[in-house]
Amino acid sequence: MVARHAAAHGVPFSLADAVVRIESRYNPRAANAGNYGLMQIRHQTARGMGYTGPAGGLLDPETNARYAMKYLALAYRAAGGDTCRTIMKYQSGHMATRMSGANRAYCAKVRTITARN
Repeated sequence: MVARHAAAHGVPFSLADAVVRIESRYNPRAANAGNYGLMQIRHQTARGMGYTGPAGGLLDPETNARYAMKYLALAYRAAGGDTCRTIMKYQSGHMATRMSGANRAYCAKVRTITARN
């Protein structure tokens, strides 16, 4: 399912897989501080991607992957395909321009995971 949504949005599977592993360890029921599901998307962010359901609906893996992958794809395109800039924009918002320590740590995790695959 992650591969299908990644391909549909032009996101490399290795990047999408790393985000899901880091965000939820593929646990579709993960919920933390207002973030939901496989890719830990916020309800407000999902709504910005066209989602009209309740926050709890984002715990459905298909729904989560559909809207969160769309958000990741926009970050990927805005970053020109650069992995660390994509992660910065996914984690901090599409308007982010400066890498934070948290962004650098997240990117290091992504690179470690993608290097294994």
